[in-house]
Amino acid sequence: MRDKDKYLDALKQSNGRYNAVDIGAQIGLHEDATMKIITQLLAEFKIDYVTYRNCDYTVMKKQRK
Repeated sequence: MRDKDKYLDALKQSNGRYNAVDIGAQIGLHEDATMKIITQLLAEFKIDYVTYRNCDYTVMKKQRK
């Protein structure tokens, strides 16, 4: 599984309990790698920047067609 997919799954499971860098550290990523992944996920509209509990990012809900 790619780091980006691992990070997205960990973000879903954390449900806002941990900040973005801590989530990356839990899956073995350094801070700079975590920030690159966050940038990619934002560009792909898979996450959104929203202050939610301890984390500044949340997984975007899929829109129905």
